[in-house]
Amino acid sequence: MLIVGLGNPGEKYDRTRHNLGFMAADALVSEYGGSYREGFKGLYAEVFINGAKHYVLKPQTYMNLSGECVQPFSAFYKIPVQDIVVVHDDLDMEFGKMKIRRGGSSGGHNGIKSIIQMMGTDDFIRLKLGIGKDRRKETVGHVLGSFTPEETEKLRELMYNSVKALISIAQDGLLKAMNAYNNRSV
Repeated sequence: MLIVGLGNPGEKYDRTRHNLGFMAADALVSEYGGSYREGFKGLYAEVFINGAKHYVLKPQTYMNLSGECVQPFSAFYKIPVQDIVVVHDDLDMEFGKMKIRRGGSSGGHNGIKSIIQMMGTDDFIRLKLGIGKDRRKETVGHVLGSFTPEETEKLRELMYNSVKALISIAQDGLLKAMNAYNNRSV
């Protein structure tokens, strides 16, 4: 399985809502003792969950070009698109809510749009992490903005739940993981 955490590289974007995918990838790699290497326009690590090897990938192409990292990596390691899980932020869900699904449109998320274009299909799994909307700010300002104090308090639990959901997808399969984690909230 290939787990892709979406985000933007660099300190400017570190710990912003748009980088929740990176944060979930880092939490998984940290929990399973992996370390990142550079390659395929990204950072990748191997983690072993119950003895099975899985890859964790963080594209360093910036969000809008994520597919330029995911497609060559999955092709090189011969990972079928059905075995790819992409973790990303979602504006249309309240902060801290999670949803797992396979396929579907990009929903306006440019990272997902890039992966669909480069892979030629939308038949990969998504772990969506809600960031909510802030009607007082423009969308870009909200997405690329820092977490509020209230969100920061919930962030650790969200990352814990994200790692557990990813482990469940790997061990138990998509349907069981969806039943256990869809609409879970912090």
